[in-house]
Amino acid sequence: MKYLVLLAGCGLGDGSCIEEVILTYVALDKYGCDYTPVAEDVSIQSVNHLTEQMAEKRNILIEAARIGRGRIKDIHEVDFAEYDALIIPGGIGLLNNYRDSNVIKTCVTHFICEKKPVAAMCAGIDFLRRFYGSNLLAREVKERTAEKFCFDAENNAYYTPAFRKNNSSYTTLLGIDSMIYALKQSQTLR
Repeated sequence: MKYLVLLAGCGLGDGSCIEEVILTYVALDKYGCDYTPVAEDVSIQSVNHLTEQMAEKRNILIEAARIGRGRIKDIHEVDFAEYDALIIPGGIGLLNNYRDSNVIKTCVTHFICEKKPVAAMCAGIDFLRRFYGSNLLAREVKERTAEKFCFDAENNAYYTPAFRKNNSSYTTLLGIDSMIYALKQSQTLR
């Protein structure tokens, strides 16, 4: 199984949530999953994470490479058909940086149209609702705690709240780990 991990930069305020990305890598490594982090090569306004004020422009791909573990690729260079599932860590950058990106739309739409699983965490649910509609896992998300995940069988979509529902890295790891395990099991059974 090959998994695509969509990154939106580096840092909760203007990119991907670093902790969620790292905990995703931990779970993927634990279950022996082959994965490739990707990001778009485009510059955006960044945020000073100390002051929470706007800062200089930064390149999403270069910033994502900070947490890309030497595997990061420009999303334009990736053949989506080679991947079995899409995993989307949260972060405000995901919502802002990729709002108008055609390649990101193409990527997500590919996985949806091919009925391949899409797994998201934290702000990833808001991002996915742009594609699936505002009711995606609406009831389940309200009830879900950070150490759990939920699944929409009709859309083949997974979600865990991660840091949206708590501040504990360990509790967040439990939710991400269980979601990645379920995702891998569903792929193994096919």
